[in-house]
Amino acid sequence: MTYKPAVRNRELDPKEFKRFCGTDREKRIIEAPIVDRFVELRCPRGKRDFEPEDYWQLYRHSFPNPDEQSPLSEMVGSLLEMNRVDGSEKLQGKYGKLRYHDILALRGREVIGFTSFATMPMNEHSAVVYNLYTAVADAKFLRNRYGSGPAPIGISDMFYPLRHGLAHEDAEKLGYGAWARGTILESNFIGQGNDVRGIRYTKGLLEFHQQQGALVLMIDAGSGCWLTPCVQPCLSDKTDPILLHILFRKQEVHAGELFRINEIDIEIARGLMRSYAMNFDYQSSAEEIMFMRDFVDSRLRAAKRAILVPPEYLPDMAELARVDPVLKAQVERDHGPLETHAERIKSALG
Repeated sequence: MTYKPAVRNRELDPKEFKRFCGTDREKRIIEAPIVDRFVELRCPRGKRDFEPEDYWQLYRHSFPNPDEQSPLSEMVGSLLEMNRVDGSEKLQGKYGKLRYHDILALRGREVIGFTSFATMPMNEHSAVVYNLYTAVADAKFLRNRYGSGPAPIGISDMFYPLRHGLAHEDAEKLGYGAWARGTILESNFIGQGNDVRGIRYTKGLLEFHQQQGALVLMIDAGSGCWLTPCVQPCLSDKTDPILLHILFRKQEVHAGELFRINEIDIEIARGLMRSYAMNFDYQSSAEEIMFMRDFVDSRLRAAKRAILVPPEYLPDMAELARVDPVLKAQVERDHGPLETHAERIKSALG
């Protein structure tokens, strides 16, 4: 019998990832020990470093919408398979050059933040990070779960160089370039909520991402018609496909670009969306994958140009839905009549 050493979580020293910082803020924060430990999760069922149930509770607390949740069994299964993928032809056939990672921010044994992401090839020469889920525990969660105080500021900034550093390792090992071009992530439309707090949160979240260097990727079809290229397929039998914003954060951020509309090469936009779709290849049905790819292709065919848009220039959900029949149907399914929701957004945002 061959002895196999136990798989243990990998402790990450943030200072070793300093060269992957893309903003001045990240370069400052990475020098400060803002949490006890950052741990790459390789043993999701083990209790050596933390209680797994704490992680799953924070995940559910941070992403309460079932349409946005991946089943926990799939998340755990993917992480466990990452430990074996390099030595398994079957798993290499399943995942190709896609690699999953979870990083936890720990204060003692308290889980106070996490990021779940995938490294994916964007083309033959570069990788991109797909930020699946990232959250920092709010005061309510920490008080109820641990009876402790607020999380320190800067955890989510720290996750960027850690993600890009691990993606660099993946890309180098798998032979598709040595650097990640940047990060893609999803976010709700401005106004994708049913009450004042929820609606204001959607705008605040995009402003938060802007501070970290991420802007919204939109398709400009001309004549004032802006379209999202992003649809998330069903994540389980009980959920529906959902249109979302997709954001792009370059590896190296130039502050001046964050406050203006920037044109992006349409082929880069196409590569980003192909990478995004790749994440769902093995976890969605053939019909859902075809629907998703057809949707993305139709949006890109309509493009006069692709643009990265700061939130201050971005129309809200109702305004976008007036020129997008697919989004209009989603608004009316989730929020009621379009004009009623338009008034709700206007009232909430003043």
